[in-house]
Amino acid sequence: MVQLRVMTDDKQRGEDVLAVLLPLLKACTALEAGEPTRLSHRNGGLRVVLDVQLAKAPTVTVERDDVPRSSGTRTGGGGAPARRQRRRPALPPGG
Repeated sequence: MVQLRVMTDDKQRGEDVLAVLLPLLKACTALEAGEPTRLSHRNGGLRVVLDVQLAKAPTVTVERDDVPRSSGTRTGGGGAPARRQRRRPALPPGG
């Protein structure tokens, strides 16, 4: 488990840092941050702890559009152009 701790004797300064830090952590797609836990601090300072872990990579699915459909016919547009087939020259008549 990875934890981030914000600890200071100056409570207002710590709150100011949290006001910047927490939105940054929430906006970061590479990290998942837990809810901050406020701990008691003697002399009125600030102690905040939160768990942080790497976010799971999103799954991406890609469908190909240039593969011929199973019907064997190609519809116009959207794919790679069909290949032209070369014709063999006719053989001369046998004789």
